[in-house]
Amino acid sequence: MRTESSEEREREREREREREPRGTARRRRWTRQVPAGVVGVAAVSLIALTVSPVNAEPDRAKPPRGRNPLPAPPQIRDLDFLLGSYTCDYTPPPGGKPAVLKLNTKRALGGHYLYTDATLEPGSVVGRSSFGWNPVDGTFITQYHDNWGSSGNYTSSGWKDGHLIFKGPLTQVITPNASGQTTGVKLDLKDDYQVLGPGHFKDTTSFTFPDGITLQGSYDCRRQ
Repeated sequence: MRTESSEEREREREREREREPRGTARRRRWTRQVPAGVVGVAAVSLIALTVSPVNAEPDRAKPPRGRNPLPAPPQIRDLDFLLGSYTCDYTPPPGGKPAVLKLNTKRALGGHYLYTDATLEPGSVVGRSSFGWNPVDGTFITQYHDNWGSSGNYTSSGWKDGHLIFKGPLTQVITPNASGQTTGVKLDLKDDYQVLGPGHFKDTTSFTFPDGITLQGSYDCRRQ
C-alpha cells in the first residue's frame, strides 16, 4: 500500500507540473539547481551594475572644439577698453626721448585672459602682457615680458574713481645681450589707466628705483 501511495503521489505531481506554465517550471528547476548564496551574489551584482553609472567618475572626454567648458569671469569685461589695435604716443620723463608704442590686444583662453602684443620704437622692444582675473584673491593680474629679457608681475584691485591702477615689481634690462647674461635694475612699477573716451585711453607710468627716486611718463593711446 505504501508503494502504491508513493507512486500515486509522484504521478499527481507530474500532472501538476505538466499543467504549470512553461516559464514557471523552468524557474523552479533553475532555483533548485543554484545554491542560495550564488543567487544572492548575482542579485547584488545586478544591483551594482544598475547603479554604478550614477557613482562613476565624470566623463573626461574633451569638450567640443570651440566650446569653453568654463565661462570667463564677468570681471574681465572691465578690461574691454584695451581690446583692439592702438597707437600710443609716449611722453617720457624729463630728459627722456619720445617714442611710439603699438598695441594689439585680443581675448585668449576662451576669454579668461587678454593678450597684448606691443612694439616700442625706437629701440625695437617687442613685449607681451597677459591680463586676467585672480578669482582667489579678487584682483586683476598682469604678467609682462619682452625680447630684452625684462619681466614684471602686477596686480590691481579694480576701477576706483575712474582709475585702474596696477602695481608690482619689474626687472628691467638695461643693455640687452644675446649671451643671456647682462645688467639690469629692479623697479617698482605703477600703471594708472584712465579711459578718456571711446577708443581712447591714457596710461600714466611711474618707475620707482631702489634709491627711492621716481620717474613718470605717460602713453596717450588711440584705437586705429
